[in-house]
Amino acid sequence: MSEAELPAVRPLEIIATRSEDGRPSLDVRESEFEQLYNVQDMYSRLLFIALCREEGATVYRRPRQRVVSVCVRTTVSKHNALWQRFLNLSAELDGRLAEATQQFLAEQFETGKR
Repeated sequence: MSEAELPAVRPLEIIATRSEDGRPSLDVRESEFEQLYNVQDMYSRLLFIALCREEGATVYRRPRQRVVSVCVRTTVSKHNALWQRFLNLSAELDGRLAEATQQFLAEQFETGKR
């Protein structure tokens, strides 16, 4: 992806507001941006979407996007936290799926021998 294709990220916005007593003040707000993720495995993709929704991030796919594409709109810090949490949980999910697969295969092939 070239730099021209990267989303414009403004991690912080400074907003001029008025306080309750009418004096001007500045607020700092973390702005949101869209990030495109490609998650190939169906179960991992379901996990990632569930994590995003739990954190209140907007999750969607654009028309004609591939099934593996997941667009997420949230703040920079939430993108980073979501991805780290996803990587940790994804490794655990892979382990559990491998165990379940081994158990299923053992049951099926033991049943077939009888």
